[in-house]
Amino acid sequence: PSRAISRTSTYRCVNRAASASEEVRKQLLAAEICGDVEQKDSYSTTFTLDTDRGKCFVKCGTGGSGASKAILEFEAESLRRLGAAAAGSALRVPRPWLVGELGPGRAFIVQEYLDIGGGCDPNALGAGLAQIHAAGAPADWQHFGFPLEGCCGACPQKNNAAGADMSWVDFWRDYRLGDQLRMLRRNSPGDNDVQELGKELMEVLPELFKPLGSPESIKPSLLHGDLWSGNIAALRDGSPVIIDPAAYYGHYEADHGMNYMFGGGTAFSNAGYQQRFPRAPGYKRRIALYELHHHLNHYNIFGGGYRGGCLSLMKQLVR
Repeated sequence: PSRAISRTSTYRCVNRAASASEEVRKQLLAAEICGDVEQKDSYSTTFTLDTDRGKCFVKCGTGGSGASKAILEFEAESLRRLGAAAAGSALRVPRPWLVGELGPGRAFIVQEYLDIGGGCDPNALGAGLAQIHAAGAPADWQHFGFPLEGCCGACPQKNNAAGADMSWVDFWRDYRLGDQLRMLRRNSPGDNDVQELGKELMEVLPELFKPLGSPESIKPSLLHGDLWSGNIAALRDGSPVIIDPAAYYGHYEADHGMNYMFGGGTAFSNAGYQQRFPRAPGYKRRIALYELHHHLNHYNIFGGGYRGGCLSLMKQLVR
């Protein structure tokens, strides 16, 4: 998501939004998800609808822009898996109801409405995230990545959807660091500094994981994938909520990177999380690597304002 324009932000689009709420209503009824849905005109890309099974929240597109149906199906599956992994904890994940289209490249997702507005209990948040990370990969997906290709904000993100067997270091090299550098070569072809540092970082990448033992010792955990502070909220009673995921299966520490970039790492700097996942040797350097991924992602989406952060982290990692 944009850190300046939240995925849950609204913007005016009169011709589309005026008919969006009625089209969503029709599709909810046609799919027999609801028996009754209020009639409503909305001029926003996010809105709520009252139904006979409760209120729902509708989001058109993702990352502040339009999206394909496949991308929002990826988000819906992310929500399902995170919700299942968090079951029994205080952490809430909105349940997806429907993914549909208003037209080509104009998909929407309907999900359970949660009454957000309280102060988040950090230990409850941490304990819930630890439960998700401890869940591991399911029997039908014992790989790094995710069975659907996805995105992180408005940037496409490859997820090894074919399920190739590889180590975590190889996955990170090919599908996260390497893929961001390839996109950046297209988006900022004149930036030789980042590309040269990227090559150096590729060479030293295995060293960052040596404190954890053999590459095979790192097992896939379910990750939110985009856990900045804007994707963390709370119900009125303080129960934590996480929204707008870009989920995949990977090393649990990878979820920390985005939270350090926008959030100071507070989601994981609490007893609720660290009782289950204490800091492992070499943590500080790996978190810089995981944060770098999101700086590169922002550089690809928003441009050169994020270049300095990329260079700083890369120099820190290769020295």
